[in-house]
Amino acid sequence: MAYLYRTILHKDLQNVFSPPPTNNADKTDFETNYKSQATMVGDIVIAQTTFMSELSYASFKAKVVSPLGWVDVKYLDGIQRYVLNLLTENPL
Repeated sequence: MAYLYRTILHKDLQNVFSPPPTNNADKTDFETNYKSQATMVGDIVIAQTTFMSELSYASFKAKVVSPLGWVDVKYLDGIQRYVLNLLTENPL
């Protein structure tokens, strides 16, 4: 079993219905402090045996603690959003 933790940060809020009020601050925090450490990927394929949790950015960030680090975060860099993913073998 694998555990995938995911959060979405919107780059452009123009077409987003009810975005989180902290989105702009969260996006800036990711771009400024962690994006250079994380790994950009082109796609994420999720196995049937993966348990996935959608989290707020604050909750996601709280899961990125030792022994995991931002180098373990894989993100998709889309036109309108970042999709941050953290995959582990054990639940956090």
